[in-house]
Amino acid sequence: MPLYTRETLPALLAQPATGQSQVYLLFGERYLCQNAADQLEKALLQAGGIVHPIDGDQENMAATLAKLRSYSLLPGRQVYRVTDTRLFLSKQVAKNIWDRALKAHTDNKSEQAGRALRALMQSGGLDPNAPDNDLETLAATEWQHCFGFAKPSGDVSWTRSYLANAQGQSAAKSSASPEDPAELLSQALASGIPASNILILLAEEVDKRKKLFKLFKDEQTVIDLSVESGAGAKAQKEQKAVLQELLQQTLKEQDKTIASGLADLLFERVGFHPVAVVMELRKLMLFLGDRKQITRDDLDLLVGRTRQEALFELTAALTRRDREQALAIGDRLQENGIHPLAVVATLRNFVRGLLLFRALQEQPGLQFQPTMSAAGFQQHCLPRLKERELWKKELSGHPFALYMQFKSAANYSLPVLSGWMKLLLEAEFRLKGSPIAATTVLQHLLLSMLTMDAAKK
Repeated sequence: MPLYTRETLPALLAQPATGQSQVYLLFGERYLCQNAADQLEKALLQAGGIVHPIDGDQENMAATLAKLRSYSLLPGRQVYRVTDTRLFLSKQVAKNIWDRALKAHTDNKSEQAGRALRALMQSGGLDPNAPDNDLETLAATEWQHCFGFAKPSGDVSWTRSYLANAQGQSAAKSSASPEDPAELLSQALASGIPASNILILLAEEVDKRKKLFKLFKDEQTVIDLSVESGAGAKAQKEQKAVLQELLQQTLKEQDKTIASGLADLLFERVGFHPVAVVMELRKLMLFLGDRKQITRDDLDLLVGRTRQEALFELTAALTRRDREQALAIGDRLQENGIHPLAVVATLRNFVRGLLLFRALQEQPGLQFQPTMSAAGFQQHCLPRLKERELWKKELSGHPFALYMQFKSAANYSLPVLSGWMKLLLEAEFRLKGSPIAATTVLQHLLLSMLTMDAAKK
């Protein structure tokens, strides 16, 4: 059978009773899979029936198969929808899962991070519920063996709290049989299940080399809703196309429109988070009331970035030495009403911190190395730093945060950071007593900082 994609999904949904499949596998971007599954259920249940939701994290395959084999006393189709199925996990997809977990942790999305880490453990054949399965203490050779990629050199102790939340929960295993759940499902399909029973499986990552995947692709229905990640031109184009499609679908729900040029601004503020774009649009449409079009004022009022988030993005762009992004964020900060002097003050605090931590690295006896681990920093460097009463306040933060600040500072030389402080002072004087436009002053400041950094590297 053909492999369906986001573009060909409407053709599948238009088929009478959506064809003859009894199993539908949807994989890729989480919200797109959930949205497509909702549409699929609607098409399947046109003549009646019911959906039985199953959490893949806690699924007992033996129980699911027992339901699939049984004839229901309820009328219509019986759709069993398994979210986050573990049937297609393997170490071939472990690196993608790890990247997803790391990004969710960085974005403070604990639920997504925990879900990805549990999937990572299971992809490597480890039980996420076992208290002795600690990713931090897992040896590098064992990590490579389980997950198929090298153990990250940075600190991974943050994984412990997410996995601890899963301990004590029922493991997603079949206690009725030691056999592979994928093999059990294959056998059940081969022997036949009642025609009114339908299985829908949702997954963010799948190993396409698995025998079960090939079986589904040949005999059932597979829908690929993955979206290329990254910042490349091709990935950005695909991501924008997905968001544009969701925007049009969501606006159509209440017959609303959005003013010209605002769609790109919305996408820029939200980022590639399909579910967030839909939720923000629905919030905007609810706010409109009887009005038909979303305006710039509406967007700024309800979807404007907070001052803290936007200023953090600016310092992050400087750290990445991303000139284009730094200039774009600097302009957007002023568009959002943040005073230029507040931008300079934030940059001054940021550079002052880098300058302090870089100067401390020059002190004899500290023995800090940018390549050392967070644990090594905490054991060897932090005790020596704590002895310095002069900087007690600056060194009172979380050990891992201090470690990351020291690593960032190591990327700059003392002359560059001292030069940055001078540029910031000059920019402040210009903003307070010069007729030059504030936008020009900030652009000159950012370009001068990045040019000085590049010249003295």
